[in-house]
Amino acid sequence: MATVEQLSNALINADRAGDVEAARALAAEISRMRAASPETASTLPQTQQPLEPQQADARDNLLGRADTFMRGAADTMSFGLADEIAAGGDALFNPLFGTGQEGGSLAERYDRNLKAQRATDELDAKKRMAERLTGQILGAVGGGVGLARNGLSATTNAINAGKGLAGVSKAAAVEGAILGGAQGFGSGEGVDGRLGGAATGIGLGTVVGGALPSVATAVSGAIKGATAPFVAPFRPGAYTDKALRTYLQRSGKTPEQIADIMRSAADDGQSMYTLADAMGNAGQRALVPVTRTPNDARQEVTDFLVRRQLGQPQRLANALAEGFDAPQTSDQVSRALTSVRDIEADQLYTAARRGAGPVNVTPILERIDETLSPGVNRVVSPRDNIGYDTIEGALARVRRMISDGNSQVTDFNALFRAKLDLDDMITKAEGQGAGNRANYLSQVKREVDRALENASPAYRNANDTFATRSRVIDSVAEGQAAKSGRVRSENSIEQFNAMTPDQQQAFRSGYVDPIIADIESLPMGPATNRARGLTTPKYEQEFQAFAAPGRAEQLGNRIGRENRMFETSNAALGNSRTADNLGDIDDMANFDPAVLTNLLTGNWKQAALTGARQAFNAGKGLPPRVVERVGRSLVETDPNQALETLNRVRGQQVSRDQLRAMILESMLQGSNAGIARISP
Repeated sequence: MATVEQLSNALINADRAGDVEAARALAAEISRMRAASPETASTLPQTQQPLEPQQADARDNLLGRADTFMRGAADTMSFGLADEIAAGGDALFNPLFGTGQEGGSLAERYDRNLKAQRATDELDAKKRMAERLTGQILGAVGGGVGLARNGLSATTNAINAGKGLAGVSKAAAVEGAILGGAQGFGSGEGVDGRLGGAATGIGLGTVVGGALPSVATAVSGAIKGATAPFVAPFRPGAYTDKALRTYLQRSGKTPEQIADIMRSAADDGQSMYTLADAMGNAGQRALVPVTRTPNDARQEVTDFLVRRQLGQPQRLANALAEGFDAPQTSDQVSRALTSVRDIEADQLYTAARRGAGPVNVTPILERIDETLSPGVNRVVSPRDNIGYDTIEGALARVRRMISDGNSQVTDFNALFRAKLDLDDMITKAEGQGAGNRANYLSQVKREVDRALENASPAYRNANDTFATRSRVIDSVAEGQAAKSGRVRSENSIEQFNAMTPDQQQAFRSGYVDPIIADIESLPMGPATNRARGLTTPKYEQEFQAFAAPGRAEQLGNRIGRENRMFETSNAALGNSRTADNLGDIDDMANFDPAVLTNLLTGNWKQAALTGARQAFNAGKGLPPRVVERVGRSLVETDPNQALETLNRVRGQQVSRDQLRAMILESMLQGSNAGIARISP
């Protein structure tokens, strides 16, 4: 059995070797032996009295500092469980490798190892705080990056999903609570210590996590805002892409969607549709600083928008003509249809006359005499001097064309000529507004047609064909009438749907022609939006119903784009010139004669202050070089070029979002080290 003297020597050696755990064990054994045999301890030389461990630092070297760094990283990445994990590993594998700690049960070995691990951590925290803290911070960075890349970070997922500051802060608060609770639990000792540490960690993690995105955004914004005026003039490309990224995000569209919108416009004949138009309100507002502040692209963009708007009447007229398949005016269509009808009628009626037999005009005379009797008798034996009214006069004229009172017309051609004369009389009466006279004459005409049809079977076909062609011609006028605001869209649509295809096409020509005429008659100027009048509920319903088959959607899209292009021009140019004037004044103010005057008079201080003020004013907002680049990008009309630009800036945004997510996640993880120190 070792003596107290031997144990004291061993204690001194262990203390020199830095074996803290062994030194403590030896000191405890010596104390026990002294308590059991006080006389033995009193006989020991003064130099051989048991020494308290001097805590010699055997880790104060390069390897020790490297190990301290690694242990700090492991502590953060394991949520404070690195010492337990190391102690458990030693307890399991030390008996196999014979490290001298293999005695006792598994639990005893674990307890001894855990004490040794924590003693080492305490010593490192006191003497190598920089190495341990650096390891904890870099461990947090590594852990945060790992969580972010593997989709296990709520904060990263919120950023990647494009959520705003509120959404990211909420996710960070939840994640901070989880990570803080885990770190507090892992850093505690005993059941009560771990539960208390977890509770403290959850509270601190929630507060830190919820505040971290706002603080990071504020700090980042302050730094960028302070440096942008000085950096942007030298890196216009980077700041142009940043501005476009902002507008792309505000538009709520992907680059592919914007490019598809521009391609559809080009396919529909609207190749002047720009990137700003496709972005919507975000793109329109983005053009405001381009046209309102001095820059090299200002005139170029303004001229483009003005020229484009001046071409709106021609584009709308073309869109309506194509949408209704009506390239000719209603008058041209009516004349063409009438000419075709008359040529066809001549052919058909000529054939009908060649095969005709004698006609029977008795039913015609009877119809006339229903009105003229006893007037005819008065003609033969007049009893008074009362003359015919206009209706009777017209009917008497027709009667005289087919009978002289004694004989009647039996020749088909003679009656047919009378029929043509009768047609002219009806047309004249209608033109004079004599509706009643036209009605009586029309009744007679029907009897004439029956007599001609009975005399020639081919006449019926000619008459039916003529009537059909006439109804098509009449549809042109019906379309013109339907355009009026006094006609309800429900009624005109019902009327249109009841027509034959030929009648519908004639109706379209009559309907759209006055609309095109209205568009072309409006005053010229970039401030006039002719498309706006085509978006009333009546037109929207009727355009969908009356447009040529398969063209309603395209027509609606083209009108919608014309409205959007006007909105873009109006947003960028507007009617007020105040903003333009202020921009011009500010541009001229950049040359201040006071600076030169102060320099020539030797007032260096005042010259410097004036120059600094001008530099600050010039630095406010985006510099002209960035604004002009943004302006030229926004009026891009090539879908492929626009897609290339937007894909580039979106890729940069994704990279920036990923970097932002990793930084926030690392900061969130790094706060766990502080939480771990507070929680126990």
